[in-house]
Amino acid sequence: MKIIIYGTSAMKHSYSFIAPLRIARACTRHGDEVIMIDWADNRIQPEVLKEGYEEHKWGVSYTLKLQDMLPELEKQIQEFKPDVIYSMGTGQLWQLREISKKYSIPLGLHVGDPYYANYPDADLLDMYQLMNFITFNEGQAWNYIKTVRPSMANKCHLLLHAIDPELAPTLKEIQQTQKKYICACVGGDDRIRRRELLLYYYQWTNNFPDHKFAVGGSLVNRKYEYGDLDPKTIDGKPWNHTELTEEEARKFTNKQFNLTFIEHDLTYPLGLSHPSVHKLYSESYFSFTPYGRYLVDGRVSKYNTMTYGTKIFEQMGSGSAIIANKIADLDMIIKDGQTGFILEKPEDAYKVFKMAVDEPEKIKQMGINAFNFAHKFHSWNNRYEEILLPIFKGLGIK
Repeated sequence: MKIIIYGTSAMKHSYSFIAPLRIARACTRHGDEVIMIDWADNRIQPEVLKEGYEEHKWGVSYTLKLQDMLPELEKQIQEFKPDVIYSMGTGQLWQLREISKKYSIPLGLHVGDPYYANYPDADLLDMYQLMNFITFNEGQAWNYIKTVRPSMANKCHLLLHAIDPELAPTLKEIQQTQKKYICACVGGDDRIRRRELLLYYYQWTNNFPDHKFAVGGSLVNRKYEYGDLDPKTIDGKPWNHTELTEEEARKFTNKQFNLTFIEHDLTYPLGLSHPSVHKLYSESYFSFTPYGRYLVDGRVSKYNTMTYGTKIFEQMGSGSAIIANKIADLDMIIKDGQTGFILEKPEDAYKVFKMAVDEPEKIKQMGINAFNFAHKFHSWNNRYEEILLPIFKGLGIK
């Protein structure tokens, strides 16, 4: 099968910066030929894709100015003769639909992290209706569309995030890695998870002065905020429902935490998987995945289903036991007491961290259990074989 993965900005709607590369690698591993046409101004640039033409193990990429993308697509349709076009965002979707009709090529859409972009309005749903298939990497919009437009249910598929086996360490590497940290957390935009980071993670680090805790990624860029919290504002903006209450904020004002800050070049933009991210997780007994109140407030919570960030799979796939606060169907991913712990309240975090000090071998085995679980059920190979392959077969192109 030949596939063109097309990535434009989704403007106010959601665009996945991680999925295009992972889908491309998964398709190639299963014998497909891949061309990626991507927008040069996407934030995935320039660390991952260089502007212009570039060859990769998974195929080739054309990273172009926005005005050059559609002409290149038509050129590749005529020369490459793809079986399907798979758009990674809603930018240019009307034009893509016209091109797919012109050449009689199925058109699919992938929607990433929809809770940041709110749910699709009526106009966008009308656009979605024209797609041959739609995939979602998290459950809110998927569940919402099936509820408000039942006629579209057969087009909507929950692809979810997953571990990329090409980036994750092997089981042998994990077993040989020395643990350096009780726990690690890598951003992601921490602004919407600040409350959970403080209550479930940072505040307990000072109880273990002889042990290390780590944070990396975008969390490092904001480390100054945790040493001097203003109880009324964040960067001059008032607190909102995703943040601490004033009482909670005062508790942490001027408090210093026992944290090792890993330089932010540890990750690609947006926390995209990188070997050094996996290495940090592998060196940690636990990895913390904070889930914010935005998942249980307002419109989001009404349709909240299987909402997992990519990090939980990266952490498990790196041989780290998982801890997370209890939000978002986590018991479907974390087997409490076997691959990690789901915390009911902040003080449970102290008890869990203490287990890494008192029973390190037990927690190491939890990390290996997490590794085996992630690679067996939640790798991009699984996602291709269980979700994408049936879609392609249903379209008669595989």
